[in-house]
Amino acid sequence: MNSHEEQSPFGFSSRRLATPPRGIFARLLTLAAGALLLLVGFMFSLVALGIVLVGGVLAIAYLKWKTRHLSAVLGEQLQQNRQSEPPPAAMDRKASGRVVEGEVIGAAEYDRAPTARQP
Repeated sequence: MNSHEEQSPFGFSSRRLATPPRGIFARLLTLAAGALLLLVGFMFSLVALGIVLVGGVLAIAYLKWKTRHLSAVLGEQLQQNRQSEPPPAAMDRKASGRVVEGEVIGAAEYDRAPTARQP
């Protein structure tokens, strides 16, 4: 085995792929290449995001176009239901009873005399 090869735990030998840059020019070139790769990655991600957004808008527009008649039909049915049904009885008269801690207590419980509690 050479001095550059290292034994991995799986039995394969691995060689070191690259040595770190030694000079200032090599470091600047590495930094510029990394920045360029980062810029290209951002550019492609923005293009992909634009494609997804345009696709979503087109899908929503297609669904709206295909279901445009449903709103008119539902509006007509709602109008017919409002005209044909009489108003609910609860809205015609005032509510009798009291609401205590979210419970409705009818007037009949307050009309009778209190009874003694048995232990």
